[in-house]
Amino acid sequence: MFDRLFKREAAIARHTTSPLFPERLRYLEHLQGLGAARKTLVKCADYLLCVGASFRWRFPGAVSLKDIDAAADRWMACRSDSRRRTDGQAARTAFVSTARNWLHFLGLLQPYSVQQPGARQLEAYARFMREERNLSPVTIRTRCGRAAEFLRMVAALGRDPSRLDWEAVDQALALKGRRDGLTRSSMQTYAYNLRAFLRFLEEHEQCRPGLAAAIRPGRIYQGETLPASPSWEAVCQLLDGMQDERSGAIRDRAIVLLFAQYGLRAAEVRRLCLDDLDWEQAIIRVHRSNQSPRVECYPLTGAAADALAKYLQLVRPKTPLREVFLQLRAPYQPVSGSALWQVVSRRLRPMNLAIKHHGPHALRHACATRLLSRGLSMKEIGDFLGHSHPATTALYAKVDIVGLRRVADVDLGRFL
Repeated sequence: MFDRLFKREAAIARHTTSPLFPERLRYLEHLQGLGAARKTLVKCADYLLCVGASFRWRFPGAVSLKDIDAAADRWMACRSDSRRRTDGQAARTAFVSTARNWLHFLGLLQPYSVQQPGARQLEAYARFMREERNLSPVTIRTRCGRAAEFLRMVAALGRDPSRLDWEAVDQALALKGRRDGLTRSSMQTYAYNLRAFLRFLEEHEQCRPGLAAAIRPGRIYQGETLPASPSWEAVCQLLDGMQDERSGAIRDRAIVLLFAQYGLRAAEVRRLCLDDLDWEQAIIRVHRSNQSPRVECYPLTGAAADALAKYLQLVRPKTPLREVFLQLRAPYQPVSGSALWQVVSRRLRPMNLAIKHHGPHALRHACATRLLSRGLSMKEIGDFLGHSHPATTALYAKVDIVGLRRVADVDLGRFL
C-alpha cells in the first residue's frame, strides 16, 4: 500500500515503521475499496500519523469527541506559526474529521461525550432499538438525538436528569416549544419520541413509573393544515434554472425531476438501484419502504428519463455500488436523505416562494396538486403517490384553487 502511495524511501519508511501500522493500513485499504483516489489516500495517511502521534500512539478505550478536540489542539500547538497562518482552521478540521472516521472504523469512537447527561442510558437505548426493535439507522439516530437534547435541556434547567419527574419533563417540553418555535405537529412528534424513550427507562427501572404515560401529545386533527407547495409554474422555473452542464447539476436535475414528475419521497429516491431502471420496458420500479415488499411501477419517460440517462452515462462514478445516486467524490457512497433535502432546498429558498417547507416533499405536493388540476380522481392520485389511506389524498382537494374558481364562476342568474 505505502510503496504505491509514496515514492521517497523516507516517506515509505516513516509510514511502515510507525506504531499502529495494522490499524492504519486496514483503514486505508477500506477507503481504497470505497474508490478513494490516490491523492485522498496520501493525505489521509499523513493525517493518520498526526492523529496517532497526538494520542501518543495509544487510545484509552473509547475515545470521546472531547478527546479528539484536545488532541487537535495539541497538534495545532506543535505546528509552526507559518503553517498555522496558512491552513490553520482547514488543517484542524481535516485532523478532526480523519480522527473521527478512523476511530469509528476501529470501533473506538464513543458515541456520546462524558458531558452528555445520561450517556449510558442513550447508548443502551440505541442498542435496544437496533437489536430488539430492528429499527433503521436513521430512526435510531433521530430518536437518540431527541432524547439526548431532552436530557441536556433538563440539566440546563438545573434539574437532575437521573431523577426525572413530571415537573422536569413539563419544563423541558415548554422550553423546547418556546426556543425552537415548533409547530403543533412537530411538538406532537417530539412528544411521541420522548414518550418512547421514557417508556424504555421505565422498563429498565431507570425513572419513575408512569412518567411516559403522563406525556399526552397534542391532538392534531386530520386536514387542519394544508399541504404547502410551489405552483407548477414555479417548478418549471426551477427546472429551467438547472441547465448547468457541471456534474453536480446534471445529477441534481435528475433528482429534482423524480421528485416533481413522480412525486416520490426522499427515501424512495435514496433507495433507487440500477436494477430498478428497466430501460427496455421503459419502467422505473419504486420500493415504498424497507419493511414492505410493495413495489410500484411507473413509465420511465419524458424529461426524467432523459435526465437519468444523461446522469448515468456522463456523471455517475464507476463503482460496484448499485444505488443510482451517489456522492460525486471518492470514497463514493449513496447520497443521504439530508443531501437530497439540500438538493431541493438550496434551489427553492432563493425563489422566495410563499411556502413554509422547501424540501423534497414540497415538490411531492406540487405533483399531487398538478394531477388534481388535470382531472385525476382521488383514487388515481392516491395510487400514484403511494398513499396508504384515502384521507391523505383528500387533503389536496382543499388546495385545488382552480377547481374552486371553476365552481365560483358558475352563473347563478338563471336560478334567481
